[in-house]
Amino acid sequence: MQLSFSRLNRILLIPGSGAAFLGWVSYLISSASLPDPVAIHWGLTGQADGFISRDDYLLVVAPAIVIPWVLHVLFYVIQKSIPLIRKFTSSVLSFVYWMLFAIMFSATAAQVGSTTDAQSSFPVSLIVFLLILIPVSLWFSLAFPNIELEDQLVVRLRGIKVITVPISEIKTVEKASMTTWSFGGLGIRVSGKTLAFIPSKGEGVVFSLTSGEKVAVRSNAAAEVVASALAKLGG
Repeated sequence: MQLSFSRLNRILLIPGSGAAFLGWVSYLISSASLPDPVAIHWGLTGQADGFISRDDYLLVVAPAIVIPWVLHVLFYVIQKSIPLIRKFTSSVLSFVYWMLFAIMFSATAAQVGSTTDAQSSFPVSLIVFLLILIPVSLWFSLAFPNIELEDQLVVRLRGIKVITVPISEIKTVEKASMTTWSFGGLGIRVSGKTLAFIPSKGEGVVFSLTSGEKVAVRSNAAAEVVASALAKLGG
């Protein structure tokens, strides 16, 4: 079900919503349903403080919609040989696309029917959402990972399943010392063919997969996790 939704999102929902949105913006411009100039930046109070000509508005919203979609498709193609990281990257870029789509849609809808740019104000609910998005994202990505080993390797953050790998796809497992910059910083990191969960410095476990990828996970019980994994692997 998850894979089916991911594919539907990639080949239909994202390009379809993007095309519909850009078509709508084009109509609003041609029918003079937006003020001239159009607000493109708002201060913390929600009042507009940056503007652009209505005829040029599409030049602002189109890249914000098209670029994340293009990157989504591009990475999906070039990361074919690293399926786990491709799936993770696809999820991240999908999130970025829908976040930008919500911002662009809300900013545009708030101005439909306005006769002057002075009437343009950004939705308060979206401002609140954006203000809490960064700390919540950091709170999630810097969570200490929980490792589960049954028929699958499961890594959870804050109780949420982040990745799942069948035991049959794990080639080797080893204990490793992980520093804060082992994989380019703290949190969830992609470094080459390695997907890492490093909230802090310390011991951890590195799972090498048959695809050539690696999953590095910080763990205070690395020795126990390695022993359990080796038992599952029959070695």
